[in-house]
Amino acid sequence: MSKLQEIQHRNMLMIKLVWSFYIIAVAVNLIVDKNAYVLNPPVGLLLGVVLTFLIMRRIAPEATMLLLITALYTFFLFLTIEHPFFVNMIFLGMLPMITLLYMNLKATLLSAILYMVTSSYLFLMKHDDLFPGTEKTDVVYFIIYGLFACTFAVLFTKLMQSIWRGAQQNARQLGHVLDSVDIATWTLDLKEDSVLISEGISQITGYPVEHFRTSYLALTGIVIPEDQYLIAQAQKELLINQRSVTIECRIQRVDGYYRWVQVRGTPHHNDYGHLERLDGVIIDITERKQLEDRVAYLAYHDELTTLPKRTLFNMQFERCIEEGITKLTVLFIDLDNFKEINDAYGHSAGDMLLKEIAGRLTVVIRDSDMVCRLGGDEFLLLLVGSDARDASRVAERIIESLSRPFYYMGRSLIATPSIGICAYEGGPCDLDSMIRRADEAMYEAKREGRNQYSIFTEISEIAR
Repeated sequence: MSKLQEIQHRNMLMIKLVWSFYIIAVAVNLIVDKNAYVLNPPVGLLLGVVLTFLIMRRIAPEATMLLLITALYTFFLFLTIEHPFFVNMIFLGMLPMITLLYMNLKATLLSAILYMVTSSYLFLMKHDDLFPGTEKTDVVYFIIYGLFACTFAVLFTKLMQSIWRGAQQNARQLGHVLDSVDIATWTLDLKEDSVLISEGISQITGYPVEHFRTSYLALTGIVIPEDQYLIAQAQKELLINQRSVTIECRIQRVDGYYRWVQVRGTPHHNDYGHLERLDGVIIDITERKQLEDRVAYLAYHDELTTLPKRTLFNMQFERCIEEGITKLTVLFIDLDNFKEINDAYGHSAGDMLLKEIAGRLTVVIRDSDMVCRLGGDEFLLLLVGSDARDASRVAERIIESLSRPFYYMGRSLIATPSIGICAYEGGPCDLDSMIRRADEAMYEAKREGRNQYSIFTEISEIAR
C-alpha cells in the first residue's frame, strides 16, 4: 500500500471520528441547552459535509488530512467559544493523541501547534467561564502540556515509523524472495468473495496475476481434469471440516505445458468462530517431481543402457506366473570379448558398446518380452509365451545382430554373445533356479567355442 493510500485509509477513519464528535456534541447540547444546534449557524455540520466529500472523492489525501485536523480544532474552538463547557476542553486535549492515528510527522506537528494555540486562546478568552479562580498566567501549563504532547507525539511517531519501515522492508524482501522463486501466496476472503494472490503465480502459470483476482474459479480452473477431484476434496476439508490441507496436483500453464504444484490451505476464523477466509501457498514442485520420477526410474532401470534392472525383471516374471502363462523362457547372455575391447579402447568405448548392444537386443524381441541388464556385460531376456524352440530362433537373431560391427571413433568393434536358454513349461517355478540353469547353459556355450547358444537340459544341447 502506498503512502497516499495509507493516508486515504486513515482519512476514512478520522472522518468517522469527526461525525462521532459532532453527534456527541449535539447530544450534549440537547441535554444541557435543550438546543439541537451545536453552532449557530452549524459550522460543524458544514465542515463535516465538505470533508466527507473530499475524502469520498479521494481528492488530495495529504492536503485533506491537514484540513481535517485543522477542521477538528476549528470545530472545538468555535464550539467552546459559544458553549464554554469544560468537557469541550477535554475533547480538545484529546485531539493530539487522536492525530497519532496518522503516524505522520506533518499531522503530528500541526496538531501540537494547533492545540497550543487554541487551548491558550480559550484559556485567556474564556478564563472566567472555564477555569474560575485561576490566574491567567497559568496559561503556561497549557503551553507546557502542548510542548510535552508535541514531543511525545513526534518521538512516538518516529518510533512507529521506524518499526513500520522495518516491517515494510522485511515484507518487500520477503516479497522479492517469493517473486524470484516459484511460490505464490493466496487468500480467499469468503465475505467479499475475492481472491488476493501474489505475483509469484505469474512465474508458475504464465498468466498475469490479474487473471486470478477476479474469481477463485480462475485459479482452480487451470488444474487438469484428472486432478480436479483433489481440489474437490481439499475444498471439503477447508470449508466443511475446516481443517488445513496439502495436496499435490498438476496444472496447465498458459503455454500448454504441465507443471506440478503443491497447494497448501489453512482456514481462519473470526472472534466468534465463524470461517472468514482461507490462506495458503502454491509451490511449483515440478523439479522435485521430476527428480522423484528419475529416482523411481533408476530404481528399476539401468542408468547407462536404460534397460530394466533385475528387480523389474523379477516383477514381470511373477506377473506372468500370476496370469497363468505357462510358456516362459529365460535367456542368459554374456559378451565374449567385452573385457578386451574395454581394456584396448577405454571405458567410453565399453559404455558405447553396451548401449548399442542394449538397443539391438530390444529390437529382436517383442513388446511383451523383456530384456534387462544384470551388470557388466551380462544380460537377461524373458520371452513370454515362448518355448525352447522359439527361444532358439531369438538366440539366432541375437547372434546375427551382434555379428554386425559397431563403430567407435572410426574403429570397427565386434562383441560376440554366448547365450544360455532355460525354458519353463508349468509347475512349481523358481526364477533364480531358471537363471542359474540358463547361466550354466551359457558357460556350456562358451566352453564349446563361444558365439553360440546352449539350451539347458540335464545334458545341455549345444546349437551353433
